[in-house]
Amino acid sequence: MIKIRNQQDLAGGLFLMGIAALAMYFASDLSMGRLVRMGPGYLPTVLCWLLGFLGLIIALRGFTIDGPALQSWAWRPLFALTAGQILFASLLERAGLVAAIVATIAVSSMAAPNVRWVSTLLLGVVMSVLSTILFIWLLGLPLTIWPNFG
Repeated sequence: MIKIRNQQDLAGGLFLMGIAALAMYFASDLSMGRLVRMGPGYLPTVLCWLLGFLGLIIALRGFTIDGPALQSWAWRPLFALTAGQILFASLLERAGLVAAIVATIAVSSMAAPNVRWVSTLLLGVVMSVLSTILFIWLLGLPLTIWPNFG
């Protein structure tokens, strides 16, 4: 009988293989092209195969190497980080880069049990300034910095 020796590796590997299969499904409509002339589906497909292979290796480790038992999910960080990313995507065009970054950092910081709001606000300001310099001035991306009320 096969014995699971590391539940965390098995679950993590199966999760990665599931993500790879889901991404492969979404990329299936894109044309692959060839190595010399890659289509829009080439890189996503290759990355899906690599992620799936990595997941398989990690899952197989669950049968060969002793490890800890599967623990419960950390729901607070999961929801805080997911909400932060959704908030950034929904605020970027409407509220501008600065507001989107500050709001994302504020919501995502709730993933930590001991939040220091002064440090969080300072991080938001620094990241906003650096992102504005990098993405708008240096790279010339057409992003709005501030909300457009007009």
